[in-house]
Amino acid sequence: MLKYNLKYSLADAARLFKVDKDIVKKWCYYFSEYLSKNANPTKGTPREFNLEDIRIFGYILQYWEDEPDFENIKYGLNSNSHHDDFLIDEFILLNTPFVIEPPEDIDESWKHGILFVGLSEFADTFFLAKSYKLAGDRLIEASLENEERLNLYPAAIFNYRHAVELYIKAVLGSHLQTHNLLTLLEKLKDYLKKEFNASLPEWLGNIVITFHDFDPYGTTLRYGGNPTMEEVFINFNHLKSLMERLAQAFQNIRFHQGLPDGI
Repeated sequence: MLKYNLKYSLADAARLFKVDKDIVKKWCYYFSEYLSKNANPTKGTPREFNLEDIRIFGYILQYWEDEPDFENIKYGLNSNSHHDDFLIDEFILLNTPFVIEPPEDIDESWKHGILFVGLSEFADTFFLAKSYKLAGDRLIEASLENEERLNLYPAAIFNYRHAVELYIKAVLGSHLQTHNLLTLLEKLKDYLKKEFNASLPEWLGNIVITFHDFDPYGTTLRYGGNPTMEEVFINFNHLKSLMERLAQAFQNIRFHQGLPDGI
């Protein structure tokens, strides 16, 4: 079972290090001064280890023998050698989830990730559309800066295509069970005519049609296969500029709907 709270039982620790529980108990006894207080709780209370305890165990294990040199191991721990060990770093990396419960000391300095606070963002399709569009922008920028066009273009174009699909669905206000952009395009035209007596700009419709012609159902760029267009040149700068205009257009529709921008 994944430990999203980064708290480990005696059985968890024994399983991680592939040792008997009694070995872990010995580590707790001989190296108690280096471990958290929950590693050696009062009688009747189960042991509980945090990630720092696990790191310490990883160091102890490297030097554990039938007759361990306790002083040598303690010397290493006193020198913080367990914090400067590639093998332990790799072990921690591979055995902890990338999703964890928010630590008590989390604050604005935690800029290496995002605090996910539930489904509020994902209930807003418009927010998702903006996110995929931004991802496409960054991939296009990276591909041009680093000359990685061949490696990044499938993901870049897929993100843009998916953003277009989500923008339309956000405006329509329903999670239509289709990825067919032509179907969505016709529904969008009908909606604009009915609600605002407005016509969809031809240039915007052409973007949608182009994505459809290139990848009708959004499967080619995700799973592979032969695109319906055989040999074409994709102008990344032009594409990125058009997607910016498209995003602004949907933002305007959103405004006239009286809805927020999304996060």
